[in-house]
Formats: sequence, structure tokens, C-alpha cells
Amino acid sequence: MAPPAVASGEEPCRIDTDAAVIRQAPSKTAAKAGIGYRDQKCRFHGYSRDVVWAHITMKESGVDGWVDHHLLSTAKEDLAPSSP
Repeated sequence: MAPPAVASGEEPCRIDTDAAVIRQAPSKTAAKAGIGYRDQKCRFHGYSRDVVWAHITMKESGVDGWVDHHLLSTAKEDLAPSSP
């Protein structure tokens, strides 16, 4: 079971790297739940207690899990697609 997130609620987010592995728990060794690709939209639910992992749900696929927080953007002004 995943540790409780520090921040709660939901806000829009998007994947901000070519491919982000979504894990079932906030750990590099946790099983993969899926992969998110650049500019795919998600919902951000909060951070792990150590603020390394972000708990997200992918909007299209519904995959729920944890990604390294550096691999996504949650700032509303940064949610525009990064592709030209």
C-alpha cells in the first residue's frame, strides 16, 4: 500500500518528458502500472511524504500510480503542450 500523500486534492498535470514510468507505489523498484508520454494529461493528487514522487491518474487511460515529480508539470500556465 502506498504511503499517504502530503498534499491532497486534484489539479491538472501533464507529462513533461518523452516517457515517464508510472509505478504502483512510490519507489523505483515498484511494479510498473503504465507509461505516460510527453504532453499527455493527468490529474495530480499529491506528493509522497519525501516529496520525490507524485501521485497521478492519467486522464485517457485511467492508469493510477506514482511518477518522479520532476517528470511532470502541474503549474496551470505550463500546461500548454510543449511541442511547437
